[in-house]
Amino acid sequence: MERVVVDSNVLIKWFVPEDYSVHARLLRNDHLLGCVEAVAPKYALLEFYNALRKYHALGVIGKDKLYRIAGFLHEARITFADIERSLLDEALAYSLRGQVTVYDAYYIVLARKLDTIVYTADEKLLRRLEGREQRLKHLKEYKAKCKTLE
Repeated sequence: MERVVVDSNVLIKWFVPEDYSVHARLLRNDHLLGCVEAVAPKYALLEFYNALRKYHALGVIGKDKLYRIAGFLHEARITFADIERSLLDEALAYSLRGQVTVYDAYYIVLARKLDTIVYTADEKLLRRLEGREQRLKHLKEYKAKCKTLE
């Protein structure tokens, strides 16, 4: 099974309509069907929950829906990778070179460790690393992996 690293903005798009949510749901469905394993560092949970809080504060989602979405995320059985010291050191070095946050750099070094790619919809990050980071892909580039009945 193919593994891909997903950042928290991809995960939130699994449940909250935003730009590129259609692409995110393709990836989610492939993950749920077992064609792809979605992997994220454990801190993505904090980023995800913070995004839920933001959408609640903006009136986009109610409190009941917020907790249902949080529950769905846990039921999705995403692989949340432990934060490793060696990868933290790599992420720090990468962030200094690439002028990106350590959070963003960690997704990339995790993808390197897993020999896969990171999907994101973070346009600022994509512009900053354009042409310099082959493991970083825009979510809109994701192509469904599971064969579906037509």
